[in-house]
Amino acid sequence: MSLTALLFPLIMMQTASAELKISFSNLKEAKGQLYVAVYATESDFLNTDKVYAQQIVPVKQSGDLEMTFALPPGKYAISCFHDVNSNGKLDTNLVGIPSEPYGFSNNARPRFRPPYWSEACFSLPAGTTRHPVRLDTW
Repeated sequence: MSLTALLFPLIMMQTASAELKISFSNLKEAKGQLYVAVYATESDFLNTDKVYAQQIVPVKQSGDLEMTFALPPGKYAISCFHDVNSNGKLDTNLVGIPSEPYGFSNNARPRFRPPYWSEACFSLPAGTTRHPVRLDTW
């Protein structure tokens, strides 16, 4: 058996790709931008300096919006917020509670803290996967 035949399965695993289609729901205002961050490790989760992939798109209609990411298969978690007033940040009240709509993968919404990686992570296999995220205010 040739070396190429032995390595072919490894080469195919490395080049396999996945398409993550995220369906965002409950966008109440047709203005501002939707900030979306995809994290690939627990240690990077919610660290804005360690985002694996991100997109910022204008919100032109209320209701639903879909976004697509091309990623290698693996484990990921999503964090997003609707920057309604277009100031480039998630606004919070005096005690740090978000005042703009936000969401996480698996629709993780614990009270009084951000979600843990284990609550928000999901497996992304090769091929196309749809993942819903609902945006809400606290």
